[in-house]
Amino acid sequence: MKKIFSILLATLAMSSCVDTVILPDNKILAEDYWKKKSEVAALVATAYSQLRNDELMRNMIVWADFRSDELIVNSSLLVSAKYKTALEEIYSMNVQPNNSFTSWAPFYSAINYCNLVLEKAGGVVAEDPDYTQGDYETTCAQVTALRAWCYFYLVKVFRDIPVTPGSYTESSQDLKAPQVAPATVLQMCIDDLRAVEGKAPDNDAYGDDRDYVYFTKDAIAALLADIYLWRASVNHSEEDYRECVNYCNKVIAAKKAYSEKYNRKLTETLDYYLYDCTSYYSNIFVTGYRKDNSKDFGNMENILEVAYAQEGINNNAVYEMYHSYDKKRTSKGYLKTTQIYARPNGSGSSSNIFKNDKDQRRYESCYDAGTDLEEYDVRKYVALGGAELKKAQSSTSVTNFNKDWVLYRLTDIMLMKAEALVQLGQLEDAFAIVKAVNDRALSDEDKSSYGLNFNTYSSKMEELVLMERARELCFEGKRWFDLMRYNYRRMEGVDYTKCLADMTVFAANSDDFFNIALAKYTAPAALKAKIPTEPYLYMPIAEDEIQLNTNLRQNPVYKSTSKY
Repeated sequence: MKKIFSILLATLAMSSCVDTVILPDNKILAEDYWKKKSEVAALVATAYSQLRNDELMRNMIVWADFRSDELIVNSSLLVSAKYKTALEEIYSMNVQPNNSFTSWAPFYSAINYCNLVLEKAGGVVAEDPDYTQGDYETTCAQVTALRAWCYFYLVKVFRDIPVTPGSYTESSQDLKAPQVAPATVLQMCIDDLRAVEGKAPDNDAYGDDRDYVYFTKDAIAALLADIYLWRASVNHSEEDYRECVNYCNKVIAAKKAYSEKYNRKLTETLDYYLYDCTSYYSNIFVTGYRKDNSKDFGNMENILEVAYAQEGINNNAVYEMYHSYDKKRTSKGYLKTTQIYARPNGSGSSSNIFKNDKDQRRYESCYDAGTDLEEYDVRKYVALGGAELKKAQSSTSVTNFNKDWVLYRLTDIMLMKAEALVQLGQLEDAFAIVKAVNDRALSDEDKSSYGLNFNTYSSKMEELVLMERARELCFEGKRWFDLMRYNYRRMEGVDYTKCLADMTVFAANSDDFFNIALAKYTAPAALKAKIPTEPYLYMPIAEDEIQLNTNLRQNPVYKSTSKY
């Protein structure tokens, strides 16, 4: 945690959101700061800005996309490429605790800002009459939700994580928080979120980009749905699946009401208002929030984003990972995808994600989709506009990467609901949701011939939902976690109430999971032998974190060179 503290101080010193350098001294913090509403707002903005940290964003792409069946290492990387060795270690499943992609420090930096705001903002109510009790409750709701999102994400990546007791403001504090079992962390997140969900702002409260880059009621409901779905999958809990459906319904209803309120172009009443196949890419991944016409058109789908566009900041992680690893026009990204995502099932591989060559999402997601290549450039989050209908595009030089990174959007929530409904036995309801998402990806002329049919999938609805999430959400930081939930539902003997270091017997991963997760490998059996049990689903804790915090215990399946 000492490393986390040092990163926090450096960030505080350099932050452009705070016009006074906040020193690591409680007395100075109490007397010289936290006097004005604007100062609270600045620290809230700084907390959210931690999500734009390049290391954090790179890690999310590696942890959630690269570890899955979506991505491979660019075969033409130069030996000198900075992350080449680290990525090859992860790809070959020989990851070590000193790997470049094991750091959780940026997440704890965000958590520390949240804790600092929660501890100090209440005093501003008495200092600044413009900062009301209602403002304070809204502030607490937003940073509590951001903190919960960070903790939940860390559980999905590392499993057993420290929960910090409060903010760190000076180096003399005890920074050695012990790890907590994931069941405890998830319940803490749920309790915190449910305590503040009613105090968060509505999804149109601000009328500017904060409606999408801060936690609103919709975003909190989306996060709760996500946590309940995760916990339900681990524990095989019908009650948690029902809670997931409940919170998904809240989001779906709110987005429906929002679209009907603001989108003046609507001509009919629908269950779900989705952009059509020719406009969804630009509206979701390029234009996003539009300040000039939000009240005329609205954002029908996006719920929570990491802000780049409004700040005019490039997403360097996307630039490096998906487009140009050394930011030169002639190079390619660190990562590419295979035929699994770029070619339809008709090409002969049953593991391929897209059913046919009519699905527009394939052309939006991959450059040169459908052509005969060994590996393909990722298009999503790179291209500056939508692809021509059902036509492949070749990669071009791009320098503008300030598109927001979407954390939650409507179709993600719809498919979460479908996933939970399948586990509750409500197959036709689940299918209707999947079909609505799938139909949006087809032109009107193709829907009748290439749309989904319930009779075809009635006996394999769980796999259909998983496949549809892959088609809809590929390269968005979702896939590995989707596969983990799928795996957990097939595992026996999982105990989320204990840390791995306290266990000697571990639950086995399922063959169904291996068949999907390892499809990108030419020799999947060899890789299967490397990840036989639950602990291998998670990343090791960074070696330097263990050296600095002697209360941390390494995931037992990873070798540690530390003496601690």
